[in-house]
Amino acid sequence: MEVRYADPDLRDLCASDRALRRKYGAVCARRIATRLRTLEAADSVDDLMRAPGRCHPLNGTYYGDCFAFRLHGGLRLVFRLLTDEERKAQEIPDDTAALVVEIIDYHEG
Repeated sequence: MEVRYADPDLRDLCASDRALRRKYGAVCARRIATRLRTLEAADSVDDLMRAPGRCHPLNGTYYGDCFAFRLHGGLRLVFRLLTDEERKAQEIPDDTAALVVEIIDYHEG
């Protein structure tokens, strides 16, 4: 699966092990890197639901099209699948592509 990011800052953060460690600590940085590799290796949402990391569909603010991987404590890696129109507009050849929306603890206040 092709993996894209909601904004350049998030893309740069996820591309740098050092930046991830600085912001989230070593344990969480490793989990983020692992979850991103899981996204890249997956062919479908079904693959992600069976993968380690407790991938689950979201509700509330993110209801409808977003999923999350558990990282550490309440921290989650939130992503959604790109629509066919978005993939065509971005010239992504894969049948399935994911957009990493954010890394957040949406359980906090």
